[in-house]
Amino acid sequence: MASERYQMQQAMKSGGMSELWLALDTYTQKLVMLKIMKVVNEDDRRNRKTYERFWREIEIARSLQHPYILPIIDYGEFTYEKRPRPFLVSPYIPEGSLADLIILGPPWEHWSLLQTSDVILQAAESLWYLHTRSPLIVHQDVKPGNFLVRAVKSSRRIVHLYLCDFGISRWQHSSSMMASEVLGTFAYMAPEQIARKVNCASDQYALAVMACHLLTGRLPIQAATNEEYAHAHIHDAPVPPSSLNPRRINSPDVDAAILRALEKNPKRRFPTILEFAQELQHALLDVMARSADARTERFDLTQTATTVLPDAQKQRAPAPPVLPSVEPDIVIAIDPLENNDERILDEPLPAKPFREERVQFSKGEIVLTRLPLSNAVRRDLLARPRMLSWSHDGNLLACACYGYAPLIVSADGYMQEAPIARAAQSTWLCWSPEGHELAISVQGEVHFWNTSTQETLPLVLKSNLRSLEGLDWSSRGQLALWVDDQVRIYTLPSSALNRLRPPAPQLLSTGTMRCGNAGTLRWSPDGTLLALGASNGAVLCWNPTRQRSVWQIASPGQKVTSLAWSPDGTLLAVAFRDNRIVGWNVQTRTQSFQWEKLPAMPRMLSISTDHRIGLASGEKRLLFGLPDEHEPSMVLPGQLLVAWSPIRVELATLSERRENSLAIWQQ
Repeated sequence: MASERYQMQQAMKSGGMSELWLALDTYTQKLVMLKIMKVVNEDDRRNRKTYERFWREIEIARSLQHPYILPIIDYGEFTYEKRPRPFLVSPYIPEGSLADLIILGPPWEHWSLLQTSDVILQAAESLWYLHTRSPLIVHQDVKPGNFLVRAVKSSRRIVHLYLCDFGISRWQHSSSMMASEVLGTFAYMAPEQIARKVNCASDQYALAVMACHLLTGRLPIQAATNEEYAHAHIHDAPVPPSSLNPRRINSPDVDAAILRALEKNPKRRFPTILEFAQELQHALLDVMARSADARTERFDLTQTATTVLPDAQKQRAPAPPVLPSVEPDIVIAIDPLENNDERILDEPLPAKPFREERVQFSKGEIVLTRLPLSNAVRRDLLARPRMLSWSHDGNLLACACYGYAPLIVSADGYMQEAPIARAAQSTWLCWSPEGHELAISVQGEVHFWNTSTQETLPLVLKSNLRSLEGLDWSSRGQLALWVDDQVRIYTLPSSALNRLRPPAPQLLSTGTMRCGNAGTLRWSPDGTLLALGASNGAVLCWNPTRQRSVWQIASPGQKVTSLAWSPDGTLLAVAFRDNRIVGWNVQTRTQSFQWEKLPAMPRMLSISTDHRIGLASGEKRLLFGLPDEHEPSMVLPGQLLVAWSPIRVELATLSERRENSLAIWQQ
């Protein structure tokens, strides 16, 4: 029950249709934000309208998965103060909103133009994502208070944004839509929105107002009351940034970009909100390039906000303030209640009861029982993952995706991109021992991404291959690459990643063995043994410190498709193309089990902390079993990929319904 799972800790600011609470998630022992529908006694019509709008907010928010949009952790209905009410749960962001940050340390005084342009571009990316959905979504309340922030504080990026509060957002099924009343915040409101006719260009107008505020400290439209703002947005010409704060900005190109996005006629604005943000970034970087103490750089501005830009000289300004560790309120906008959208959204459907499955194995038909995991957290990703990798501490899950930059998902649902060079061509990745860096193979090269500072590190390892799939990083800091007929082992402490020249590798010859699949080069958990499974079916285990110490596990035969170590390093499992899995006891170097004639070819293996072997294939289910069993005995929905957490009973896979939907199962 949700009422039992979430313990309310502190009442936060509430709006017209909701109450906001800081709560403790007793399942994860993490603080979360709990938003509950507010009920007005003796006003059933108002309560019905609030109920419909609250569920629309849930439906919109839960359909979105983007690195710059605040995710929903949970939602539903529970009884609160003796009445059933819908609720939604989102991660708790202690730093607060962009509006809080503006008060704490004004960006026009503390940020470089590069950092400011990055924030504007992040905001534009999140909104452009809404505008490209089907049907598209108009946020209608773009302002600093509706972007939560997490501190990054690098020379390129000052904060990571999360767009939130979809309380008045709408699906748009035509080129524009009429509202029954004016919704939004008047200081940021487009003329057509005041006239109750909104479209995607309305969000662009609001972002231009916000951008002007971040750059100059002032709004381009000046007024004192909502009525005055409404008149000014419709009739008054906006003031360009160079006139608002000439010491900070004095650029005709910056003025032109802002003023075009603030055109009274939405058709005269930029075609998309992303084009506006990119044009503004061009202009701001030109300002930096012309400054006396800025060094000239070539920037690729065709990329999106997650592109790592070259370091640029900061503007002469006081150092950015340190974000405090206090826990400020998160401001959720008050929603007007009247709306002509009469759609009533259904409640979430209860989970279907599990039915036993019968599967044909070598010894006849057997019945599989359900693996005792529940509470699956599902995250729609921007592309289908090709592999999954947990960090050594189990707090982060990295996804290499087809045709898209790698994604890093945290335990509380946040997503971060790793926009390295040619990121869309990445094939394999692995974590450093500390869990702060990712090694990512891209077209025969290995690039390194720092997840803490969100930047590409200088070191690049190169090979003569078109793609690298044999790649793994040991707990002792040794990165192994399988390149043709040799394995290269680089000793890479964090300091080595900041150098251009790689250290000399140790070379291990593999003879006729070649890497035929991703995930067939694996370090043991303690970093002392390196297992290799080849395309010719041979399996070897090496101790790199003693090159002559080689354990030949399997002779050539059927192609190896996957390798997996148990977290304690005592069990090694190998999957073969002939629908077979064999396991070995590492301590005694003897075979401990063999599963034959599986229903489908195993694509990936993973072993849990309690030695439960997970098997993913092309089927819409995962199979599980223990080393002392003759065949798999348990099943769970999922497909293609399987990855047990190295420290807890937690399993990542792909949804059985959608290949680009991540499912994380927990006890």
